[in-house]
Amino acid sequence: MQFFDPFEFISTFGILFVIIPILIIVISVFVCIRIIQGFSQLQKGFTVTPPSFVIPERYQKGGLSDSSKVRTVRLPERCPSCGASLTHEDIDWTGPLEARCNYCGGTVHAKFEDI
Repeated sequence: MQFFDPFEFISTFGILFVIIPILIIVISVFVCIRIIQGFSQLQKGFTVTPPSFVIPERYQKGGLSDSSKVRTVRLPERCPSCGASLTHEDIDWTGPLEARCNYCGGTVHAKFEDI
């Protein structure tokens, strides 16, 4: 005669109906958070009026304002190397769309974009 083992039932039931759905929910929440963070990173940063050598050559003859478009240079809010907050005073331009963080000396890449 075989007896019913409640621990075997609980472990099988727990894996199938408790642990797996919890894992699916946790993974789904994590993916949603990463997607939202990705969208919030799209427009983060601040715009600056850069020196002329910062503007890529192909855009220099039109300058920052063309007949139909207004362009600006956007820098990230934080240094990608050290995480320090950046302001206009915290950067030194080193080349086209590149600046140097005054805190750590890391390279900060700017984006040339249309407004």
